[in-house]
Amino acid sequence: MKTLSDAPAVTAAMTRRNTAFLFDLLTGSEPYETVRKALQTSLPDGGASFAPLDVTGLQGSLAPLLAASLYRESKTPLMVLCGQNSFELYENDLDSLLPDAGICNTSDGLSLSLLALTDKKSTILLSLFDDLDRGLCDPDQAGKRIFRLSVNRDAGYENLKRFLTSNGFESREFVEDEGEYSLRGAIIDVFPFGAAEPLRIEFFGDTVSSLRIFDINSQLSGKTLQNADLTAGFSESGSASTILDYLDPSTVILIDDIAELSSLDNHDALSAALARFRRIVVLPSSPSAVTFNALPQKKLNANFRLLASLIQQQASADKRTVIATASQREARELGDFLSDETAGSGKGSMPETWWVPLNLYEGFTFGDIDLYTESDIFGKLHSHKSHRKRKIRGISLKDLHRLKIGDYVVHEDYGIGIFRSLETICVGNSDQETVLIEYEGGDQLYVNIQNINLLSKYSAAESSSPTLSKLGSSKWSAKKDKVRRKLRDIAINLIKVYAQRKMQPGFAFGPDSIFMREFEASFIFDETPDQLKAIEEVKKDMQASNPMDRLICGDAGFGKTEIAMRAAFKAVESKKQVAILTPTTILAHQHYESFTRRFENFPVTIAVLSRFVPRREQQELLKKIEAGMIDIVIGTHRLVSKDVRFRELGLLVIDEEQHFGVEVKEKLREQFPNVDTLTMSATPIPRTLQFSMLGARDLSIVSTPPKNRQPVETIITDYDASLIESAIRREIQRDGQVFFLHNRISSIEETLRSLRELVPSARMVYAHGQLPPRELEKIMMDFMQKEVDVLISTTIIGSGLDISNANTIFINRADMFGLSDLYQLRGRVGRSDRKAYCYLMAPPLHTLKREAVQRLAVIESFTELGSGFNIALRDLDIRGAGNLLGAEQSGYIHELGFDLYQKMLEETVAELKSTEFSHLFESDGKTPAAPAKSCDLVFFFNALIPDYYISATHERFTFYEKISKAASDELLDTLSGELRDRFGPIPEEVTNLLLLSKFKLACTALGLEKIDLQPGTLSLFLPDQESGNLQRREFYQYLFTAVQEPWMQEFRPGFRFEKKMKLVLNHPEGINDPEKLLPLYLELLKKLDAAAKETITEHSL
Repeated sequence: MKTLSDAPAVTAAMTRRNTAFLFDLLTGSEPYETVRKALQTSLPDGGASFAPLDVTGLQGSLAPLLAASLYRESKTPLMVLCGQNSFELYENDLDSLLPDAGICNTSDGLSLSLLALTDKKSTILLSLFDDLDRGLCDPDQAGKRIFRLSVNRDAGYENLKRFLTSNGFESREFVEDEGEYSLRGAIIDVFPFGAAEPLRIEFFGDTVSSLRIFDINSQLSGKTLQNADLTAGFSESGSASTILDYLDPSTVILIDDIAELSSLDNHDALSAALARFRRIVVLPSSPSAVTFNALPQKKLNANFRLLASLIQQQASADKRTVIATASQREARELGDFLSDETAGSGKGSMPETWWVPLNLYEGFTFGDIDLYTESDIFGKLHSHKSHRKRKIRGISLKDLHRLKIGDYVVHEDYGIGIFRSLETICVGNSDQETVLIEYEGGDQLYVNIQNINLLSKYSAAESSSPTLSKLGSSKWSAKKDKVRRKLRDIAINLIKVYAQRKMQPGFAFGPDSIFMREFEASFIFDETPDQLKAIEEVKKDMQASNPMDRLICGDAGFGKTEIAMRAAFKAVESKKQVAILTPTTILAHQHYESFTRRFENFPVTIAVLSRFVPRREQQELLKKIEAGMIDIVIGTHRLVSKDVRFRELGLLVIDEEQHFGVEVKEKLREQFPNVDTLTMSATPIPRTLQFSMLGARDLSIVSTPPKNRQPVETIITDYDASLIESAIRREIQRDGQVFFLHNRISSIEETLRSLRELVPSARMVYAHGQLPPRELEKIMMDFMQKEVDVLISTTIIGSGLDISNANTIFINRADMFGLSDLYQLRGRVGRSDRKAYCYLMAPPLHTLKREAVQRLAVIESFTELGSGFNIALRDLDIRGAGNLLGAEQSGYIHELGFDLYQKMLEETVAELKSTEFSHLFESDGKTPAAPAKSCDLVFFFNALIPDYYISATHERFTFYEKISKAASDELLDTLSGELRDRFGPIPEEVTNLLLLSKFKLACTALGLEKIDLQPGTLSLFLPDQESGNLQRREFYQYLFTAVQEPWMQEFRPGFRFEKKMKLVLNHPEGINDPEKLLPLYLELLKKLDAAAKETITEHSL
């Protein structure tokens, strides 16, 4: 079978060449030969200096190609020293050109770089000038900052602990950031300084038995290692040693942008230290320099016709065109586009073009070669690949908020109480862990951890504390019955919405065309995996015969607009019109500019309809929309007006859905029942979440941030004039802009004057919704065009504004805003690869209401990228579902808590799907059965997670919850693996707990009400005819026959009736150990069940 490297042709016109071809191109040139000879000068005796070798005429990726070629030929250690402007160029290209060289990035992984230098490894070092200014420990002492580990070698458990504590590592319960460690018995988790991922070290005595990389999110191990070096921090304040003192004397240093060196405090000393090494200095121009005479590459912005023409011109002049792209698919598609363009121009066939499978940063023209990169052809902005691929924490759709001591909890059978503790109690002769809940009057209930799935955290409306339930009272049961009856009506409505969608005829859009692929190829960023998944889901919906109704949930700047653009392109290509509804006029105009730029190379007519557009122009636009002359219309509520009539609307996009009222959305559904609908939101309102989570509409989550995006640093503070001044000055000094949110129009001018007094040099203006439209538009445009430094504004900025240069925001009186509002406002900054700051200014926390403090704490803690969904779910915790779910539902939620309410609603929907409405869901291939009632357990042995195994109460509770809610043996096996991985060998009590859980699953599936496992017997309690739990009737019918079977006699079975019918089995002789009993009886139940089914099948035949 041929591999990629064997295949010379990608298309008829595009031929694959390997990386060596590029190296040969450069090393065979005259200027390279001059540089090589100059560097062959022998090293002088100690102390002498080298004169720098100046080079010019290096354009784009030719400079990294020069550095890589020198290292590849000589294997001499190489240091590339550059400024911030060219750092990404070298980092990206050196990694692409020399993937196996082990390039060390001192800016991102200093400890690993110094480890390589300490070990005298021949390496390439990539450094910023600022890295030279860092004081480091003396190279002679560097060995003390490294702890080396090998599997099956003695390392000394106590030795490692001493190394960690003496080198600045901090002890934590769980390791999440570098410089942290955690001790759990024979397991030590460590996140070494400079490492990309943390390490799990397992000891047997003082011997290392296992080394494993683990994930900071799941805390689960992945790749195993045989050897590992733990690195501490090498920085040492006040030390005269720098990274140059670690270099081998034979190192060659390539310096790009040497002017930056003069800005360092000790530049004279550093210049003298650099002179000890052979140096190549890249300059823009110099009369005495070696010149390469390269030219910068043209930027084509996805103009394939121009590229085809340039390739033909090159071929006419006996020159070659080289395309550098890492993706074979992209090379093939590009070859197809170019062949089509050449054929369409009538200029013959496409000249042969070479493809090099490299992800290079920027093209160049050198000698007889024209090299183009993705950036040159498509205008793609390069997102460099950092060597430290730090894991980005994702989100969970149904995020479970951990219970804390004192939280209100809901027990399905006993009602609302207060979680007091986890307690171990003695039941018979066994120790069992329980959850202690306090009820009205101080009554206490011990809930066995086997039944922890019956508990949920109470969350309802803001400012409301629930009434504690009374044990022994029938009130709770009556409440649940009343709500369950009402839930049936709500569930029927939800199913009707779903059914209406499925039965409504829609327009089935065609599959992707070559033009669609061309449009996608012109996207200037790299799509994230979530984004690609959402795009495919949207396309699949649009190509179906039913109308699409999909919610895209993703944080600001995570690429929702691009998903909408691709959907719009698909619609327009099928001669359908697109309406894009935005909550504000400013956002409508910003979308108009974005769409116009994105579609500029395609024959698509785009218009904006808002109050900023003069009335006469609006009338003209309305006529064009009705005549089908406008393809994409972007507007505010104005689009819903009666005078807006589309000729053939095919797609409706609702942006920032949470800002629209129910009336507007219902009106849209009435107006456009058959139209595909795409809704976008960072923090969807709870009703939208509810519909999506219950399947009444489809849901895509975009939670992966674009490359290089950093979380917004969030600070809670009071109104501090000095802090405001320094933060504004810092942002302006880095050529950034500032939002200052002040939501009171009456005092906004006064706020402007106060800020001007603090920073007189800053250009400031204010904006609010009551300004004349033209004036407001000018202010916002000035800010977008960087003619304003500080914008003082009301919440008019809160909807979707995309100004990547604004990276500091102040929110005055943040305590007055809702959680979703705060999240939206914070999303105005942090939309580039710069560090962004959000200051939540509020009165002293002790003067605020509890809910306001909670909101601020939540927004401060949810700094992880992609937290929007968590915020929407947490909003239910603090604010409750409120009227957003309707007044009627709100009342039920207050009585039961949101989690139990949602669970009961899901159960009701599942029951209806499997009964009355089963005909609607047959095509789905899955008709959910009504949930089985959990089987009760009584047992004689210890089955718990001891605190010596997992000491943290909340983590122990979390595992109890996971085990209790595991719905299959496979999930329980996975949890067993997780426990073994994270906490070491599993104790007997935990093994018993896992086996018991498997046994409980089997008994529940068979409809058994209770099992009682004692030292000599197992009792299986059968359900009553009236209990409604007789779901496996054939099994029980067979059971009465099975007790006579010869293979059952080992258990000496017998039926007894004591209030309940039960089957009593006696343990086989000599077996009384739960580790043997539970698997034995589990197999017996499975055998009985299989035999029952076989008997029923025979009878039916």
